[in-house]
Amino acid sequence: MLDYIEANLEGDLSIDRMASIACLSRFHFARAFRQAVGQAPHRYVSGRRLERAKTLLTRGDLPLVDIALSLGFSGQANFTRAFKQATGQAPGQYRQTAGSRLSKSSPTDVRRSLSVFA
Repeated sequence: MLDYIEANLEGDLSIDRMASIACLSRFHFARAFRQAVGQAPHRYVSGRRLERAKTLLTRGDLPLVDIALSLGFSGQANFTRAFKQATGQAPGQYRQTAGSRLSKSSPTDVRRSLSVFA
């Protein structure tokens, strides 16, 4: 089920859908998932979606609304609220912070890092 979740973060990951795939009732699926993973299915899926959002934000090429909608949030406002609650930063701030960390590497720094492998 964890592989299915990873492969379908942009799709329907409702309890009903996941339980159907696992051939269990909603109740039994939710209980078994919590026992196996240590989190409720919804919490786990939300966490994975927010992690995927971080990856998409660091690329910097997608608008926030596209990231929000692709990951199953009903809109940019709900995405921003969930992201800020989870990380302490708004998605735009996270993107700027991640971008500045990436741009701080100069070509000299990269060459120095690569010389370790030579």
